[in-house]
Amino acid sequence: MGKQMYDDATRALEKNHALLPNRQDFSSHHFASFVSGSIDYTGHQDDIRIVIQAMNTKRVCKITYKSIMAKRAKSFFIKPLKIFSHRDSMYIHAQLARTPGKRYQEPDYDPLLAVHRNKKVELTDKFFEFPKDYDFERIFKNNFGVIKEDAFKVEVEFNGWAAKYVSERIWSPDQKILKKGKKIILTFSASSEPELISWLLSFGEEAKLLKPAWLICHVKEKIDNMQMNLKK
Repeated sequence: MGKQMYDDATRALEKNHALLPNRQDFSSHHFASFVSGSIDYTGHQDDIRIVIQAMNTKRVCKITYKSIMAKRAKSFFIKPLKIFSHRDSMYIHAQLARTPGKRYQEPDYDPLLAVHRNKKVELTDKFFEFPKDYDFERIFKNNFGVIKEDAFKVEVEFNGWAAKYVSERIWSPDQKILKKGKKIILTFSASSEPELISWLLSFGEEAKLLKPAWLICHVKEKIDNMQMNLKK
């Protein structure tokens, strides 16, 4: 998060701890966090504060954003709803807002913005109404993947250490785990093919995709392409 925001958060936690009944002394030396491939948010602290202010006051933001594959940044307007973390990244979930001077069209998606890809965040004088039916848990925790496309069912067989690792966790609320000796079969819902394939490949030979058939074909294509790259 950057040193300044980390220090602010630490001080706030320590002040709140003093108000707790029957409190016990604690030391920050007892705790740590380790993340490979972490992102330095020091240069984005002002942008994060602007988004927080926008959420507190329900004001529209103008965002200049460069997606991972884009050649140049684009500017648009958003109604920020939530800042959250997922693995090594921080995200802003928002609704698209009307661009001044243009006719408003109902968007067919809600933007999900990686904080570190924001090039500029500006607070506008336009206010918005927070959606009464907004439910972060329902949107993001109903299935596997931070990218929300059409959900699909997945069935995977895990062996060895992967079977133990997977069975300790919840991958979607509707998941089912069938034990077969030292193996398990996990059935669950996913909404992001790229994230799912990356996750499956991380288990190597300890994972075997059983369903759906179309996804098996896509995984085989990925593995074939990886083998071709190794031969070059």
